[in-house]
Amino acid sequence: MKQLNVLIMAPDATMRGDSVAALLQAGVSAQACATPLELFSQLGAEDYDAVVLEIAELGEIGYALLSRLRASPELGIVVISSAGNVESRLRCLQSGADICLPQPVDSRELACVLLALARRLPGLAPGAAGETEVANEQSGRWELRDQSWTLVSPSGVALSLSANERLIVRALLDVVGRAVGRAELNEQLDAGSGPNGGRISGSRSIDVIISRLRRKAELAGVILPIRTVYGSGYLFADQ
Repeated sequence: MKQLNVLIMAPDATMRGDSVAALLQAGVSAQACATPLELFSQLGAEDYDAVVLEIAELGEIGYALLSRLRASPELGIVVISSAGNVESRLRCLQSGADICLPQPVDSRELACVLLALARRLPGLAPGAAGETEVANEQSGRWELRDQSWTLVSPSGVALSLSANERLIVRALLDVVGRAVGRAELNEQLDAGSGPNGGRISGSRSIDVIISRLRRKAELAGVILPIRTVYGSGYLFADQ
């Protein structure tokens, strides 16, 4: 099953940041926006598997938004709302939502709900075409070339790595099949900061770096076998 790609719409900036961080931690690729205009702009620019709407009160505009989203039947839709009465939840589901959750929601529950929803989404469910790709990619060996600046899949697909990605991939490939903790990966980034002690530019979040690398691989048509090991970190599950 390929990595789930989720777009979150939440007017509250703190809520957006917390939700994205929680999903990245769970191995879900996530981005966020604040308004319906931004939502549809991002949906038009990139393929997403599911949308999460975190809105205190939906109202008629919210229900209309759900109906418009439901025009894409392959899109998973999760609503997080403070509306606690049955009528509001029913209206929400009838307007197009797959799942309604109460606000506030535990980030672990949100991640589990999205992963469960993914099991029945086209292209993500077990047995979909992506499963064949996973099997093909895991049947050979991944390797680093060009002084570790290029990661090459068993089928020959080459991925150019950023400085941070290069350091993380090298650390994971050095111990294929063993989990490497986030603290250890951060140490690798610090150690690779250069002779002048300056840190490599870019995000220092391990989860964000790996999520972007997974997405880069997907766009190249391959599945990157980096697995999230809950409570431990990440491992490169190359065969």
